[in-house]
Amino acid sequence: MKAFPLSLTALCYVACAIPVTYSQVAAIAFASSNSPNTADGSKEKTVRLEEIEVTEKRTSALTQAPVESRLDTVQPQSIVEVSTINNSIAPSADYTMIANLTPSVTTVQANGPGLSEAKNILRGFTDGQYNITFDGIPFSDNNSFSHHSTSYFPAKLIGRMIVDRGPGTASTIGQATFGGTMAMLSKDPRTTDGIVPTLSYGSFRTFVGHLEGSSANFAPLGGASTIASYQYLTSDGFLTHSYERRHTLYFKHLQPVGPHTTLTFLTTENWIKFGTPPSVTQATIDAKGRDYGLVDDANNILSPLYNYQKKEADFSYIGLETDLGGGWHVGNKVGTYLYDNDSYQTPTQGTKTAKANIGGTYQLNYYRAWFDHAELTHEDEHGTFKTGGWGEYVRNDRYQYLIDYTRGGVLDFNVATTAPDVGTLAATTYLMKNYMRTAQLFAEYDWHPLPDLSINAGVRYAHFRRDIEAPVNQTTRLRYFGERTDTNTMPSIAINYRLKPEWSAYAQVAKGFLAPNLQLFYVPEPSKNNVKPQETMNYQIGTVYKTGRLNADIDAYWIDYKYLPLTITDTATSQQYYALASGAYYSGIESQATLSVGGGLSLHANGSINRAVYKKSKLDIPGVSRSTALLALIYNHGGFFASLSDKYVGEQKIYGSGLNPDIASTLKVSVAAPSRWSEDLAFGYSQSLKHRNFIRSLKIKVQVDNLLNRQQQVVSSVSAAAVRSFIVLPGRNYFFTFSGEF
Repeated sequence: MKAFPLSLTALCYVACAIPVTYSQVAAIAFASSNSPNTADGSKEKTVRLEEIEVTEKRTSALTQAPVESRLDTVQPQSIVEVSTINNSIAPSADYTMIANLTPSVTTVQANGPGLSEAKNILRGFTDGQYNITFDGIPFSDNNSFSHHSTSYFPAKLIGRMIVDRGPGTASTIGQATFGGTMAMLSKDPRTTDGIVPTLSYGSFRTFVGHLEGSSANFAPLGGASTIASYQYLTSDGFLTHSYERRHTLYFKHLQPVGPHTTLTFLTTENWIKFGTPPSVTQATIDAKGRDYGLVDDANNILSPLYNYQKKEADFSYIGLETDLGGGWHVGNKVGTYLYDNDSYQTPTQGTKTAKANIGGTYQLNYYRAWFDHAELTHEDEHGTFKTGGWGEYVRNDRYQYLIDYTRGGVLDFNVATTAPDVGTLAATTYLMKNYMRTAQLFAEYDWHPLPDLSINAGVRYAHFRRDIEAPVNQTTRLRYFGERTDTNTMPSIAINYRLKPEWSAYAQVAKGFLAPNLQLFYVPEPSKNNVKPQETMNYQIGTVYKTGRLNADIDAYWIDYKYLPLTITDTATSQQYYALASGAYYSGIESQATLSVGGGLSLHANGSINRAVYKKSKLDIPGVSRSTALLALIYNHGGFFASLSDKYVGEQKIYGSGLNPDIASTLKVSVAAPSRWSEDLAFGYSQSLKHRNFIRSLKIKVQVDNLLNRQQQVVSSVSAAAVRSFIVLPGRNYFFTFSGEF
């Protein structure tokens, strides 16, 4: 385990030692909430995002909606509450499965629910082209701004998820406001003291054990409250020998400091190890079976011995929000997150030493990020002014070596003919350090010229600087030491008009921005690379309607994608360089609605029609589903709860390599990945036992994913010979969960 620059113990001492005077001046934390509005337009009080084993009956469209929007929103959004996460999602799930409930979002769970890394596609934008945040803090892989769904926040740690389909207002921070934001909010302490064990067992020998404890309103600390949990997950996975083992710790403490200040300390740590099977062709599926992944044979390159990853990740912050009086509020979060990935991959038969040996690559991706996010707001009868900034510093160590597994994992070079120092260089695929400094400043004003009208206008300035120290640069293997700085200014304007207390309409024009990808340096002369960072201009309109009987919204969007990067290979030198294509257009219609039928039963439907084409060639952008849909029945009455949902993902195009997006004739291979449906069923019963002194409540739940046992395969790539590679989706799988409150 790598040494931590700041230990968790030290963070705890700092959190407990901050005096009130410092908190009011420096404000080192800000726990923002996204409280929804009520149907009459009034703002709800901030509520704790706690998971309740036994809840009051939920019988209206407002309380049963699995996906909804807010009346005061200024862009298309979907909110998924903790009750849906707890009752309708597999206990092993990650955030990608929660986001998959929303319009225009798709994902693929190749090894079972939450049992392998998965990526979301949002309106056709891939992971790395949109933000993912936790309690308002953006985090991402430093090289491409992508994410690792199994490495940070299991579903049991999430109290609410908000999918914003757009770049947000000026105060929306992050490396990739380009395509939207998936925002997770952490689960809060419960309002009563107690211990809640959760045990789950299901298909693929999957076991989840989760132990949570809460302390509420602890009088000696002025009403402080705490939640702490430990989770252990183990699974063999749907694919053969593609196991996953994970340990997760979570701690959150809310500390009142005087009547107007709240201190927050949060930390979570995750350790995981899993096998990494490759995608397969149809011939392999026919010969080996649908669940073919890795093999239990040390002499085979598909052995788990040569295809696995070990990861460690943490995320911590100290926070404070302070009401200064007179409508002024100041807040800030300061913290750090870590990602440490040791990956053993791409095994081969034959090494420099012997053709019979098994070789492969060892890869390290290690980064530690430090961040600070501050906001100052002032609210009066005319509106709300907000200003602040976000800064992040990341050091990223990246290297990859060729190794010889047969010889114990030593570097793979011919020791008989090559000197050790030269051999080390020959076995080095890349060796580099990457430093990134990010600063964003923003100011916006939410003006209320009329009681039912709000106009939000603002601007955000972003500054990104990368410094590269690469004795062996990735892809080129050339030496490179240099830096690159990019800046951008992003204006936004949006309006929201309350047509009636239960009905609003909104419109937005906003600029999105994607920070420079590290791939821009993987060329022979990076200093001559003038490729601009990617931008979007987003134009969106929508309306939201919310009553106890019907909860619904619909929106339309049009996006102008500028500065689309293009990889070109020089046929004379076989070297790659980057250029710019003309860009692309994204457009579509999205909607979501919940209808309360009565007696605890509600109907829900959401969906989208999406189109994404390159500007010049007019070709469809690959990997973009033409439509999505979710149909669901939700029941909650008399302690019984159930949900039956059916997710639809429309047809997609998959292209072979060599396409220039501006020239249609460069497309040599194209296949249509077929559409697919998948049905999930969850049902259970919870019983309050308040009259007992020891056991307060009990809850049982049964989860059945892929209820109709559809034998589905998702095209992952296509070769020049039109041979398709597939990700095979699991058949019907079951999970049984028991939890109690003590």
